[in-house]
Amino acid sequence: MRHVNSTSLLTYWNSRRGQRPYPLRNEIEPADIARLLPHILIGETVSDTVRRVRLAGTSLCALAGKELKGAEISNLWLPDNRRNASGILGAVSDGLPAVLTMDGLSESGRVLQAEALFLPLGGPDGKCNRLLGIISLFDPPYWVGHDSLAGFSTTGFRLIDPEELNALVASKVNVASMHPGLIYQHHAGYDRRNRTPFVVIDGGRKE
Repeated sequence: MRHVNSTSLLTYWNSRRGQRPYPLRNEIEPADIARLLPHILIGETVSDTVRRVRLAGTSLCALAGKELKGAEISNLWLPDNRRNASGILGAVSDGLPAVLTMDGLSESGRVLQAEALFLPLGGPDGKCNRLLGIISLFDPPYWVGHDSLAGFSTTGFRLIDPEELNALVASKVNVASMHPGLIYQHHAGYDRRNRTPFVVIDGGRKE
């Protein structure tokens, strides 16, 4: 985890959950994370494979060139990457925080680098059917807001065991440096039945 926005949100989320696997949606106070709000989205699990945006920050909507409320979250990725993205989001719905590194491709072919963090949340019934996400750009390019995002491709991801989080946050260790065997570059996927990362051959952005 390299972006300060990801670290800040993970630290806040971890403080709200206490000893539980995840906090509830109504325990996340927007005023506490006001600086991050333009980059944040709240998602809802609609089915086993579909998660939709309930709320998206202004920076994310500007990046996409449209209002994101109601959109399927995995559609932020390029078509060849959506299955893998959906699998990773499914892991978040199973209670596992996820960190992703991504390339973003604009409609005119420009490329940017980004990092995403997705965190599980409980809904009104206490079940893990919400998620809290943040997508942050490295060196935001001048064309954001003028050249819409065509989609992301995942270049790497990490699923985090919630039992490790307190020690991880307390030590301020770079998440990407922990257990490097769980980092998969370029072709990343997730098997929800085994709850372990695996490599998918047909992923990745095609030039």
